[in-house]
Amino acid sequence: MSLDQIIMAPFIPVSAGVSVHAFLKAWTNFRLLARGQWIEAEIVRVREEANGDGDPRFYPEVAFTPPDSDEVRVESKVGRLYPIDRRTRIRVRYDPAKPRRARLQGYGGPGLFVSLLTGGAMAFLAVGLFLHLFT
Repeated sequence: MSLDQIIMAPFIPVSAGVSVHAFLKAWTNFRLLARGQWIEAEIVRVREEANGDGDPRFYPEVAFTPPDSDEVRVESKVGRLYPIDRRTRIRVRYDPAKPRRARLQGYGGPGLFVSLLTGGAMAFLAVGLFLHLFT
């Protein structure tokens, strides 16, 4: 086994893992786009946390009640740099089959296209590395 193979081989499972994660994120985004419904939610709590640079990030937690269901609380996975007024109402797109699968308007992560592009690029990289190193 050459030095190139030893150095580059660990990138194959890493890129494959990132690819799988990106495709799962794309699937979740697709389901939310295809089946999701909009609902008004109330901000019930805001969690403040410092990022790596020491700057504050604000993560709102919202509560909403889908039709024929109990109250659902969801915290945003994406934070903002500026404080959020707790009295503000916000729109939420949620999956009626799993109401906890929701995205707050204005707090989205990577969308469907970006997730598909990332997944495809990382899968291409994993296959390319494998073919380059072991064939």
